[in-house]
Amino acid sequence: MQKMKRNAVRTILITVLFLLLSGYLRIGVIEVRAAGEKGYFGSEYYEWKLDEDCSIGVYAQSDQNIDSVQMYVAYDQEMLEYRSGGELAEEGLVKVTAAGVKAREYKEMLRFVPKLSGSTQVTIKDILIRNAAGEEIPADSVSVSVNIAIEDGCALQGIQVNGQAVEGFVPDTARYDMEVGAGVTEAEVAVAPADADVEISNTALGPGMNTIHIITTNRAGKKARYTLNISRPEQQDQETVQTEPTEHIQSEAAVIMEKDKSSAMINRILMGILIVMLMVIFSMLIVIKWQMVQRNKRRRLRGGTKVRTKRPVKVSGVPDLYREQFCSEEDARFADEDLEIAVKNVTMEFKREKDESTSIKELLIRTIKKQRTYEIFRALDNVSFHIRKGEVVGIIGTNGSGKSTLLKIISGALIPTEGKVDVNRKKVQLLTLGTGFDFELTGRENVYLNGAVIGYTKEYIDERYDDIVEFAELEGFMEEKVRNYSSGMVSRLGFAIATISDAPEILILDEVLSVGDMFFRKKSETRIKELIHGGSTVLIVSHSTSVIKDNCTRAVWIEKGVLRAVGEPQDVCAEYERMNENI
Repeated sequence: MQKMKRNAVRTILITVLFLLLSGYLRIGVIEVRAAGEKGYFGSEYYEWKLDEDCSIGVYAQSDQNIDSVQMYVAYDQEMLEYRSGGELAEEGLVKVTAAGVKAREYKEMLRFVPKLSGSTQVTIKDILIRNAAGEEIPADSVSVSVNIAIEDGCALQGIQVNGQAVEGFVPDTARYDMEVGAGVTEAEVAVAPADADVEISNTALGPGMNTIHIITTNRAGKKARYTLNISRPEQQDQETVQTEPTEHIQSEAAVIMEKDKSSAMINRILMGILIVMLMVIFSMLIVIKWQMVQRNKRRRLRGGTKVRTKRPVKVSGVPDLYREQFCSEEDARFADEDLEIAVKNVTMEFKREKDESTSIKELLIRTIKKQRTYEIFRALDNVSFHIRKGEVVGIIGTNGSGKSTLLKIISGALIPTEGKVDVNRKKVQLLTLGTGFDFELTGRENVYLNGAVIGYTKEYIDERYDDIVEFAELEGFMEEKVRNYSSGMVSRLGFAIATISDAPEILILDEVLSVGDMFFRKKSETRIKELIHGGSTVLIVSHSTSVIKDNCTRAVWIEKGVLRAVGEPQDVCAEYERMNENI
């Protein structure tokens, strides 16, 4: 083992020398940018409704405590009306500032009211974060899509540009990108409205990107906006193109081409050597890791390991609602024959590296010098409870409290740092939406891909394919690429695939009860209730306490990785809501 480690270190040193030499040869080294300071939104996208008061969270984050932050939030004033949050710098631009934050994250909630149906974007830009060390660091701009549901009577049935139908048109999707030839200077736009007045903006096309808006108005006066982003390349000036270069120019061009070919060949050879050496290093590291794992296994088999247990954590201000704790092997034995899942002193820790390297060269040097440092993040801290057969148990807690981590441990996707879970994982089915989707594939192809990720066989999907399409209400769209779907269509398809199978013995639902529009949500709740009441043991993770109260026989509250309470849903949810009111 020691000899193998010395060989690995020697190989890494050779690689470092090669990388240093490659700098003189001008071989590109890929820079890995650290996360550091950044701005982001509270969601990947937003689904809003016309004339409703809607909120959007904007965040600033740093790897150190933030002293002050300044950022600007740009929005489309034709689509959205600003209400509150931050300071309105001008129409279409909100200024967000804060001082004395003293935390690694700052959040500001902005409120808008949609004025038009359609699709738009909100952008955080000009982000400037001052950290505790006094450094003022800018962060990259970031945008998020906001989809405003098309009102009845405002939806178009089709759009044509210069006689050609817009590819992938869907009435609920309001934004499309397309290209035209360099000689096209005018876009002839024709639409097929359902029952609406139509206004089309300026259709003249210049070189580069052109935006055309189509505004529809229904009989009630509600409006929707469709957006066409049309790209037109610049025309090549034929007069400036030399068709017959002189022999002298041809000779110089030939010499330059030969030099470029030689240089490119050398670069390819050297880069090939670098790739091979890196593959050798990674292979050796994998072998070393495997050897260490096997050695630890042999040690455990010879001498065994002690199970470290902890006393229950008493949280001030929170009553013991049926709190349960397994603190020894005797207590961990099944209390009765109906016990289905026993979570015993489960602790889950993740290792996060401090001061991440900004390049491969720096990473290798710091690894050799043993200068890489880590911090431990504890996602779950000594959590214990049990679930009997046929129980429907809801798990609640704020974001980042470890709920999804716990579900992954129960299903076997993660192994806990300490403790264990007694469960027959062959009985477990974990349902999450959108796992394994490829937006460049069609809806039909994604049914088979997503089903394979969940664990369905091809024969089973063949048998239930029509049921999936019918439940998702996507007849006629399954041969379209998923990137042309609206977010609601993607959610409906993912839900239909995830819930098409018969109820398993143990069913785990991770935030799958709030998908699609109001009508589809009712249908999805009916489907979930069929699974829940089919005799399965069910675990539900949801941020909605009403879902927990209506569907669960018991509730488990986990807050920041610590088990706070286990008991009747009404009691646990009341304590959880009381805590949120006091924040």
